[in-house]
Amino acid sequence: MDWTSCDWGGFTSVLSSLDFWRGWLTSSLKHSQRGTEGAVLLRFFQTADPLASAVAIALLLAALCFLLSLPTNRHSWVDKLWSVAPVYYFWHFAMHDQLQGRGVPVNARLLAMATLASVWGVRLTYNFARKGGYRWHDEDYRWPWLRARVHWLPFLVFNLTFIAVIQHLLLLALCAPAYLAWQNVSRPVGPLDAAAAALVAFFLLFEATADEQQWAFQTAKHALLRAGKPLPPLLARGFCTTGLFRYSRHPNFWAEQGIWWSMYLFGVAASGRWLNWTIVGPLFLSLLFQGSTWLTELISSAKYPSYADYQKTTSRLMPWFPGEPALLAEGQAESEEEEQKEPEQDSDDNDDDEEEEEEQPRPARSARKPRASSRRVSVAAKPAATPAAKAKPAEQQQEGQEAADGSDEEQQEKPAPRSRNARSAAAGAAAKRGAAVRSRAAKASENAPAAEEGPAESARPSRSPRKSAKAAVVAEAPVATRHSSRLRAKVTAA
Repeated sequence: MDWTSCDWGGFTSVLSSLDFWRGWLTSSLKHSQRGTEGAVLLRFFQTADPLASAVAIALLLAALCFLLSLPTNRHSWVDKLWSVAPVYYFWHFAMHDQLQGRGVPVNARLLAMATLASVWGVRLTYNFARKGGYRWHDEDYRWPWLRARVHWLPFLVFNLTFIAVIQHLLLLALCAPAYLAWQNVSRPVGPLDAAAAALVAFFLLFEATADEQQWAFQTAKHALLRAGKPLPPLLARGFCTTGLFRYSRHPNFWAEQGIWWSMYLFGVAASGRWLNWTIVGPLFLSLLFQGSTWLTELISSAKYPSYADYQKTTSRLMPWFPGEPALLAEGQAESEEEEQKEPEQDSDDNDDDEEEEEEQPRPARSARKPRASSRRVSVAAKPAATPAAKAKPAEQQQEGQEAADGSDEEQQEKPAPRSRNARSAAAGAAAKRGAAVRSRAAKASENAPAAEEGPAESARPSRSPRKSAKAAVVAEAPVATRHSSRLRAKVTAA
């Protein structure tokens, strides 16, 4: 097996042979009598180089597809022949020797290649037919998308060159390893042929599995849509992400390329060279799939919003371990954020709870549990006790003390507000209650008899802790407040 050089000399000989048979055909048709053209073409098919006659058939099919596309404005005629033409080419090379002489043994390598190609063609034809690909007006969705964005004249040239001619020549180039096997009929079948056959069988099974999973997904989705039923999350995405599609966005595309690269190994075994001219077929097919896959994903991304996340986490062609889905990661992050903000969201989203908290707000913690300095501020800020206040019965003081203790206990039993809005509402309510208490105290001082000692008006509590402390020292007779029973006891004793 030669690893160092490429068999470009064989390619040159192929070109010269094709040129010879092209000249023979044109000359024979030119000098033949009218009505004998059919006999000339039949003789050419039987005696010419099998590759020359295969090229003539490919050009004839290309012309037919181009002419059909003009009146119908449909450009999938090559697609309808994609799984049929290669099968014919393989059997054309395998049985060509039988045209010249009966009883010629069939090459075992060619027989294996033609059999595998037949399995590939039958399966692909069945898959294409059940999707409606052979309906007269059916067309690949990519061609209308491209026609709508390209001027008709450039698209006409594209139709003539690429869609019709180049694609048909590509199908023939994929079968070129069979031509090498026909040329080197004397080379025996070896381990490399067995390895190539095993690889082709593997990729055939892989592609069949991917197509079946895709078919099952689309069938289930469209069945629910026709019935008007809601789609489950996996179907609602619009594209398959399970099975083999979890490891590759296009596993069937990858398997299709693998089939023809494995077929190339038959040409390697037949020619004895790892690098020969038949590599043009699978190489050009891989390049074609790059452009076709790009166009397919461009359309899918515009159609399905979540396809971009699928592209980020899943390999494009070759199956590989999938990454973490971006949508799932965002969903987990949002759920964690919602759990952290759950108390605040509950108080904001529930209108009934919010109204109840506004009707009966709860004072803030600072109002329930004042510090020692705030107690001194309250004591110092109050005016001196009047004789009427000193003469107040002990029973009334005891009742006021019990009422104050009861309000303190009621305030301690209420649950803490759950959100900032609730706390702000509670603080406002506490301020209102404080103003109400001060107004009641002012009314009580106005109704009491005037005293010789003590200020005429109640002093407003100072806001500074230092000033409050000084005022506490200067005050001669502090009065009891509602904040602490301990201070009330001291005032009473004094």
